[in-house]
Amino acid sequence: MLNAYRIELRRSPLLTAFPVMIAVDLLVLFGRSRYWIGVWPEASVAAQVVTLFLGPVLAGVSAWQAGRSSRAGMPETVLASARPLWQIEAARLAATLTLGFLAYVVGCLTAAVISFGEAGSGFLWPSYLLLGASTLIIFASVGHLAGRWWPSAAFTPVVCALGCFISMLALPFKFNVLAGPPDQHLRPLPVAVRLLFALALAALAVTAPPLRGSAERQMPRRAAPLHIRGVAIGSAAASLIALAAVPAAGELRVDRPASATEPLCERAEKGAPQVCVWPEHRKYLPELTRMAQRLGQLPEPWLKSPKAFHEFGLRRNKWGDGGFDIAEGHVRTAAIAMADRVFTESLGICTPPRRESRAWQAMDNMRLWLEYRSTGQDPAVADEGLHMEGVSAAQREATKAVRMPEAEQEAWLDQERGHILRDPSWCKPDDRF
Repeated sequence: MLNAYRIELRRSPLLTAFPVMIAVDLLVLFGRSRYWIGVWPEASVAAQVVTLFLGPVLAGVSAWQAGRSSRAGMPETVLASARPLWQIEAARLAATLTLGFLAYVVGCLTAAVISFGEAGSGFLWPSYLLLGASTLIIFASVGHLAGRWWPSAAFTPVVCALGCFISMLALPFKFNVLAGPPDQHLRPLPVAVRLLFALALAALAVTAPPLRGSAERQMPRRAAPLHIRGVAIGSAAASLIALAAVPAAGELRVDRPASATEPLCERAEKGAPQVCVWPEHRKYLPELTRMAQRLGQLPEPWLKSPKAFHEFGLRRNKWGDGGFDIAEGHVRTAAIAMADRVFTESLGICTPPRRESRAWQAMDNMRLWLEYRSTGQDPAVADEGLHMEGVSAAQREATKAVRMPEAEQEAWLDQERGHILRDPSWCKPDDRF
């Protein structure tokens, strides 16, 4: 068995394509995005997403490998071999998976090494890596089974590669995730069900009886041992049951409880608002504390900043979550949430009648002005690359105001506040958090 595995490994076309696979791995890892660097769950997801592109390569090569003996006109050699057929097929599939996993591991280690300096304590999250491993096994197993049954040198590999890739994207339930925010994690049960499906499919790929071609029909077939036939039937049943259980197992990602870890909290200086984040987002903390510091130094005394800002997920309650978010590495989303929190602390929850367009405009103006103040940048720089449809009027007003001298900004703020509080009943205190 081991000798057969070594032979298949040496003859695998993946040996020639291995540098290309590594290049694809690294290209997807760094070309898709780079905000994952320094964030362990995001780095884990980035390494896992690569399997969607390595998988089609494995499916195609696995199909080509599995049909090689039939295309070479040697079915009788395989049938007459002293070695059981399932061992030959297992050696072929194992050789393909070995090289595929080596390419996968290179990407995982690269993500870990690149992230280690910024991410601090911790490491890649195993649940995401197992999810990627199950994807690779599924691709390779489907390709192997298809290659055994339809040993075409070109058609079957191409159809397997494209079909598996499209299926993975089109399925109503997912075998992969595209983002790994620290406030969410993977549930063990859905990951285990997907891994079970992959392993059952691999067992079926090597134990399923071959379809008989014209050459095989001219010679008697040696019956597979009873226990191998039992494994084939059992793996087929297990794969169907596991596939049916995937949607029943529930969502892959769920909210991560705040009690799972100790939040990381800092403040820029004594008296400034504190900022608490998930430990995995420690690299954003210096910029976030500076944003909170600026919001604690607003010109008007009636503008009140909370004592602490918390990242989304750290302080959930029955009314929701008033925390800030960091979307795809951008702290501007945090600035939006922080500005809204300061506005609510200062004026309350304001809902003027819809006909009071000037009051609504004043609310938009003030919130955007608070965002610009928190970033500490000129609005043209802060808004660079952002598409903020529907707030062009507020952008103009807030940009003009934030560029005024401090005294003129105070007068502008009083004016906007007057429009919002023209009827005090429009604003209610916020008792949620």
